[in-house]
Amino acid sequence: MAQLTDTHCRYLATIRNDGDVRNYITFLDGDEFMSNWGFGENNCGNETNLSVKGDIQRDGSVISSKKKDFLQDIVGRYIVTIAGKSYDTVCVMDIETYNPNVVSEQYLDKNGRTILWRRFNRDDWALDHYKKLWSEHLPENDRITVNGVTYVHWYDCVTDYIFQTRTLVSST
Repeated sequence: MAQLTDTHCRYLATIRNDGDVRNYITFLDGDEFMSNWGFGENNCGNETNLSVKGDIQRDGSVISSKKKDFLQDIVGRYIVTIAGKSYDTVCVMDIETYNPNVVSEQYLDKNGRTILWRRFNRDDWALDHYKKLWSEHLPENDRITVNGVTYVHWYDCVTDYIFQTRTLVSST
């Protein structure tokens, strides 16, 4: 459940499955909710009308940013081509706002639809669990450097919107 205002969208509740039990967690549950679902100063939510703020600067794979909480900014305009179809997009980069030691890129079209979402892990993300640096796990994957720290590309998400807009032709 979310609340939409003229300027922001914020989460108010989410569902978590614990085995066979479905639990609802809300903004009233404090830190348990806020650490995963609270965004923006005083949980104001995510901006709905994005614009370049200059908080994040990108030059190829080298990124520099201001030091602040909820660090998200438009870093450029890109043509994204998927399955032979090209999309004119802007790239919204998020630096550790949603997950510590994770950077994401979200490529949005002119209608605000996510065309492509990419995740980069800091090289030592979850080192205790995975026992290797991400650069060792995925030596051929793209890398970006954020304020001098290396992040390694882990995976992409392509929205089903892309596949819904393709014209299907059948022969008879």
